[in-house]
Amino acid sequence: MLTVKPVQKYDCDVLIAGGGPAGSGLAFHLAKQGYKVIVADAETFPRDKVCGDGVSPIALAELDSMGITQTRKFARSNEVKEVGLFIKNDKVFVPLSKPDHLPFHARIIPRIELDHWICEAAKKAGAVYLESARVVGFEILPNVAVAELKRGQTSFKVKAKILVGADGSSSTISRQLNGRKPCDEFQLLGLRSYYENVNGPTNRVDIYFTEESFPGIFWMFPKGPNGANIGMAMVSKTLPSKPSHVKEMLKQHIQSNKYIRERIGNGEMVGKIQGWPITFYNKKSIITGHRIALVGDAAGLINPLSGDGIQYALLSARWASETIMECINKNDFTEKAVYAYRKKVDKELGYDFALANLLVQFPRNKSFSKLWMLILSVMIAEAKEDKVYADTIAGIFEGTYPTYKALNLSFILKSLKQGGNELGNRFSKTISNPETVFANGMEMSSFLASLLNDLNEYRNDHLSWLKNTVGKTISVAGHVLQNAVVKR
Repeated sequence: MLTVKPVQKYDCDVLIAGGGPAGSGLAFHLAKQGYKVIVADAETFPRDKVCGDGVSPIALAELDSMGITQTRKFARSNEVKEVGLFIKNDKVFVPLSKPDHLPFHARIIPRIELDHWICEAAKKAGAVYLESARVVGFEILPNVAVAELKRGQTSFKVKAKILVGADGSSSTISRQLNGRKPCDEFQLLGLRSYYENVNGPTNRVDIYFTEESFPGIFWMFPKGPNGANIGMAMVSKTLPSKPSHVKEMLKQHIQSNKYIRERIGNGEMVGKIQGWPITFYNKKSIITGHRIALVGDAAGLINPLSGDGIQYALLSARWASETIMECINKNDFTEKAVYAYRKKVDKELGYDFALANLLVQFPRNKSFSKLWMLILSVMIAEAKEDKVYADTIAGIFEGTYPTYKALNLSFILKSLKQGGNELGNRFSKTISNPETVFANGMEMSSFLASLLNDLNEYRNDHLSWLKNTVGKTISVAGHVLQNAVVKR
């Protein structure tokens, strides 16, 4: 007896939850090749997202491949050619070198514009958008991914061959896939405010380091002739575990930092301070599975050193599109087939993110804040003397230099040399002035007393920090060994 299997019907080849740079970037690549793509976004375009608004040269190269950089709107966006680094009473200005293989310097593009540009490019390529529609859950069946969506009071389902979560750091798709919310250990908190009628060069971004916010930064990113994005980002979990009011910290920084006050001048804040969570890469998180994948912020593809996510959103969109197209063409959506995308992410970003996570892990221990700030002071002092060293620091923040390549032996030796010079200068000044000897002695005594008190009062916090530091060191060592084996 002949049996006929029912044919599975799909509403689309790919359903993408979220229309930010990762979601719309993925939609563009797939739709351009003729695949049926639906993008569901909780809001209506153009819509804003809280962000630093910095778009790196690597991200701009991805936009260039979509034709976005050939538009008049892009030509009017603010180009960045210099970065200012500030710490206490010291500062350095570093011209940004444009790598030969990249077409543009970094730009400051408000997300309300950037996301809309990529969305329009995806629509032009053939992607269909369900705006004001949120994916609230999903079910993966053997032959179909079924997503439940909600638009207003109406609920409905969409059937796709594969579901992609591009719904940001607080991703619904990621939470259901991983069975938990992101770990605090891998989260930053970002705050942003917009100012108008500010002073200063429009082609220079400024980054400020303070003991209170570290590990984290304050920034001022000019978005045009008179406006600027002023904000901060810092890790969510530091120790000792003491309450911190980040919004007040940003306000205090704006009011008291003389450098930023000079740039604000008579400028005024437009709107209010807004915040957002930033989840960075945790190698233990699941980002692929049977008929499912995560891209961009939903996958934690954010560099904890710079806070940049747009670059990795656009890169992961392209990498995911390559795997998904192969899955569709072979009609193979097994966990193993989709895992090819995860392997690509780990190959391209795993080492860099592991090292960045380790570097951020050290200053989480705020009991040693004075030491961390001294190290930063040494780095800025060396950047003033050595252009190559300065380019390396700027490249890390701009995203053009992978951390593991930038932190080479030459960079480390120069840092140690400058550190020795700095300590020598301080010692010379101290012994030549008896009053300074006493003042420095009192300062050191106060620091040691505070450190001993913290070590005693927050013993478990420090043990946890040490355990996590060792774990992240082992992770980096694993990548080093893996690379050594590959090179052989």
